[in-house]
Amino acid sequence: MTPMIFTFLQKWSKIYLFCYIAITHEKSCARENSRVVAKVVRERVFPVFEAHKMSLTSNCLFSLDRDMYSLQENHKVLDPPSRWTCNFCGKAFVSEYFLDRHFENRHMDQIQTDDAICLADVCDIFRCDIISGASHPDYWDIALCMEDDMEELFAQCKTIVEDCVPSGPSKNETDIVKSQGMENLCSFLTCSKFWNTPYQQEENSHTALYIVLTTMTCFGIVVYNFVFYNYFYSDLVETNYDVTPKPKHKIKKFNPDIAYGDSTRLRLSAD
Repeated sequence: MTPMIFTFLQKWSKIYLFCYIAITHEKSCARENSRVVAKVVRERVFPVFEAHKMSLTSNCLFSLDRDMYSLQENHKVLDPPSRWTCNFCGKAFVSEYFLDRHFENRHMDQIQTDDAICLADVCDIFRCDIISGASHPDYWDIALCMEDDMEELFAQCKTIVEDCVPSGPSKNETDIVKSQGMENLCSFLTCSKFWNTPYQQEENSHTALYIVLTTMTCFGIVVYNFVFYNYFYSDLVETNYDVTPKPKHKIKKFNPDIAYGDSTRLRLSAD
C-alpha cells in the first residue's frame, strides 16, 4: 500500500468515525431535549450556584461543559427575528431546525466525544416534554398519577443535585445550595405539581400586573373625562342664554349731514 493511499484511507476513516459517533449520539440523544435541560440549568440552577460562588462538579449529570452538543450550540448566532447563522461556515437559515440539520450534515465532527454526556438523559426529572410544551396533561394523566413513582423520581433528583454540589465550601453553604437546587428542580416531582412549569409562577405574576395596570388605566381615563367635561361644559348646561336673534351688524341712526354733505344741508335751510 502506497503512502498516499494509506494517508487517504486514514483521513477518511477519521471522518467516518466522527460521522458514526455523531449519528449514533443523535439517534440516542435528542438534541431538542438536551437544549431544554440546558435552558433550565442556565435559568434555574446557575443563579443558585453563582450566588454562593460555586461551580457544578465535573461529574454532574447536567454539566453544560460536558454537553455533547455544547460546541455546536455555542456556534449558533440568532439575528432577530428568525435568521440563524452557523458560526463555523457562515451559512444562514430561516429557523433553528434547519441549522440543526446543517450541523448533522456538515459539522458532525464538531461534537464532544471525550467524557461527554447527553443532557437528555435527565429529562425524566427535568420534565422536558412538559417544559417545552410538547406534552399536555389530560384527565387520565392526572388521575392515574402515582405518588410512589413521583417519590422515586424525587429521590433520583435529590441524588443528582447533591452530586453536582462541590464539597469544598462550608457545610452551611453546601446545604443551602442543595436545598435551593432541589426546590427549583425536584419540588415539581409530585402529582400535584408535575404538570406545572418553573416559569408558571412568573407568568402568573406578570398577568396580575397587567390586570392591575389595565384597571388603573381605565379608572384614570374615566376620571379624566369626568373632570374635562365638568370644566369645559358645565357652564353651557347651567347658563340661560337669550335665544332672541341678534343682527350681525349694529344699525346706526340716520344722519343727513353725513349722508348728503354740507351743500345739501344749506339747500334744505334756504327752502
